[in-house]
Amino acid sequence: MAGESLKTFVRGFDREVLGGGIPPGSVVLLRGSSGTMKSSLAYYVLYQNALKGVPGLYVTLEQSAGSLLEHIAGLGLRATEVSETLPMLDLSRGREHLEGLVAKIAEMRGPQAPRTVDLLEVLKDKLLDLQRATKARLVAIDSWDALESLLEFEDRRGETFRFFQWLRGTGLTAILVSEVYPAALDAGFEEEFLADGVVHLTLERTGEISFQRRIQCVKLRSADHRAEPYTLLFQDGRFEVARAIG
Repeated sequence: MAGESLKTFVRGFDREVLGGGIPPGSVVLLRGSSGTMKSSLAYYVLYQNALKGVPGLYVTLEQSAGSLLEHIAGLGLRATEVSETLPMLDLSRGREHLEGLVAKIAEMRGPQAPRTVDLLEVLKDKLLDLQRATKARLVAIDSWDALESLLEFEDRRGETFRFFQWLRGTGLTAILVSEVYPAALDAGFEEEFLADGVVHLTLERTGEISFQRRIQCVKLRSADHRAEPYTLLFQDGRFEVARAIG
């Protein structure tokens, strides 16, 4: 993968942990349980890049764009500053939205055209249209689980492999947010095997009533990365990492 590495702008993470950043064109799973700030971190990475003039696209399936923007504002991130370089594709209505696009396509084709339209192909076309219009170099899909459920993969491994290959072919660097429960982190997942990078977010108990967020890059192809977990902190509108203690 040629080109400059994608910076996450998480202080202490790019150089010390990732060996410079995420190789361009990678498909990276950002995986963790509820409360680990997966969506916040995914948006933050694209937001900070957009502020530096690197356009991106955020696809939200789990919550509406309005709800996500409220959450972002609560973090101190001003989405209005990047509205041109970081648009949102709101698929929170799921199949209803995609089937609406299918209906428009069928209408354009005329009554004699075949009526069957693949939802996945519609989504791909929509992403490519937005990529061309915005010159996007990054995409975040929040979440992979919701997208997989929406598209109803019959051959999970095969469809996942082909979709990841298609993403790589677009030239986009992709961050796929994915839910996982702590007890299942070591179970192994097909998409983790197929992805270029895997970053785990966890909540670790550090006292009787205290917890710490941890971040761990367990896999990153074409990068000399560190695999040990780090403490993930968020304060004053910035993410940063520190050596995990205890």
